[in-house]
Amino acid sequence: MREYLACLKENKSEAEKCRDLSKRYLECRMERNLMAKQDLSELGFTESSVSNNISDGLSVQKNS
Repeated sequence: MREYLACLKENKSEAEKCRDLSKRYLECRMERNLMAKQDLSELGFTESSVSNNISDGLSVQKNS
């Protein structure tokens, strides 16, 4: 959680640039039964969206 907040601070609250950390945080919560297990694709995550974010710092996926 601290990493995610630091990322937001570094990126002027642009959450798209911190999607990889957000995904890891949600996965951790689900593994520890702190939230219901849910397919990450239902939460707007895909392998390509996170990979793009890591490689170029931008997320190009937008869900309508």
